[in-house]
Amino acid sequence: MIRRHHLAMMGAIAALATAPIAAHAQSRFTVGGAGIYGQPIGEFSQNVRHAFGIDGFGTLGVDAAGILSLRGEIGYQQYASKSEPFVASTGFGLIELESQTKSGVLTMGIGPQLSAPAGPVRPYVAGTVGFARFATNTSINIPADRSQSGSTETLDEQTNSSDFILSLAGSAGIAFEVPAFGRGMQIDVGARYHHNGRAKYVSSEGVVYNGSGTPTVTATESEASFVVYRLGIVVPIR
Repeated sequence: MIRRHHLAMMGAIAALATAPIAAHAQSRFTVGGAGIYGQPIGEFSQNVRHAFGIDGFGTLGVDAAGILSLRGEIGYQQYASKSEPFVASTGFGLIELESQTKSGVLTMGIGPQLSAPAGPVRPYVAGTVGFARFATNTSINIPADRSQSGSTETLDEQTNSSDFILSLAGSAGIAFEVPAFGRGMQIDVGARYHHNGRAKYVSSEGVVYNGSGTPTVTATESEASFVVYRLGIVVPIR
């Protein structure tokens, strides 16, 4: 009788101990988004100072405990921008336009993630394989204060430079559960290192305007690795 009582108690304790894990296991899918700050490193830092952007991700739980997941992520950050106002003829008169040249990098990757399955603080690490696309575009715009709609209108856009390369990334961070945000919602703080190898890209110094609205664009080739610092949220789907 005593032995049965002990077994019952042990079973109850085991059930309580695994309850948070089981509850977390129900949320096999999560999505999230973050604001990001990019810090170039190595040769890349000699030509680019910093970058700002956003990223998003999703995870799919692999094991029942929620420790191993498959993680997919996508992000974009802009690291250079220059513009120049100029006057163009329409055949009926003159119009004030603006030429704007922006440089940024789009990243995508997929790979495994290991994380603490339960608790108010959940550290995680992840690794992904994917690509990075460094691109520079020039657009011809009607400025907001000159357009009929009251917002900037793009008349034409072209790609000046583009380079598509393999990108290997490693992430680490901590997700903090915030009950006030809703059940399962978490604040996500982390960093991600992108090893990109050599790439062609255009820095601010590589864009020169001469008053006509048509820039001279010169690309640089070097190692283009960087670290991204993230602050965002995680939302459980189910």
